[in-house]
Amino acid sequence: MTVTCPTCGKKIVWDDFQPLEIKCSKCGERLNLHREFRRNIEIREHGLPGRRFSCPRCRTVISRRWFVKCPGCNYWVFGPFVFYDKLAAALLIGIAYVVFSAIYLIYFH
Repeated sequence: MTVTCPTCGKKIVWDDFQPLEIKCSKCGERLNLHREFRRNIEIREHGLPGRRFSCPRCRTVISRRWFVKCPGCNYWVFGPFVFYDKLAAALLIGIAYVVFSAIYLIYFH
């Protein structure tokens, strides 16, 4: 597992043979692995504290801004746009059709 030091930002690799209390090799900060794992999971689920994203439709906190399904409204988020499941699939099929048609017309016709 990789743990990031909250003081200096250095990434520290931890394995099962090390104790649960380790020191950062750069700044000497004592790290409790349970607390740091919880913090890493929170960052993974909600993003960095200063860079939290929200769904443009329902304002629920989402992990990233592109290609993610909102847990609040179940719409797909593509940047500032949101699409329902069936509409997103239809748009994807339509775009694929246009791309393959253009490739056929350019190279094979």
